[in-house]
Amino acid sequence: MHELSVVLEIFDLIEEIMTEQDLKKVSTVTVEVGELCGILPDYFKECWKVARIGSKLEETDLILEFIPAVAKCTCGNEYEMTKNSRICPKCRKTDYTVVHGREFMVKQIEAC
Repeated sequence: MHELSVVLEIFDLIEEIMTEQDLKKVSTVTVEVGELCGILPDYFKECWKVARIGSKLEETDLILEFIPAVAKCTCGNEYEMTKNSRICPKCRKTDYTVVHGREFMVKQIEAC
């Protein structure tokens, strides 16, 4: 379960930003999670809930934005990989490049 270590790294980053910007409270953190990035969203949410207990971020909500895996086939067609079993629905080939789905990023921090 590496999700917990990722959550703790994000907490460290946010607390550093809070110190630099003299912020008292962070209300919401938005994180983009690509389908292929290796993070399980449900575990990540649970780790967030547990890790924030007793911390400066105890009242901070998490918003996860899921990014589906999208591939571009050699025929030029873009399609959602998992919905199509990694097979291009247009030409039925499996020769593709991943366009989206590997992203993982803290997108936004709302603070006061």
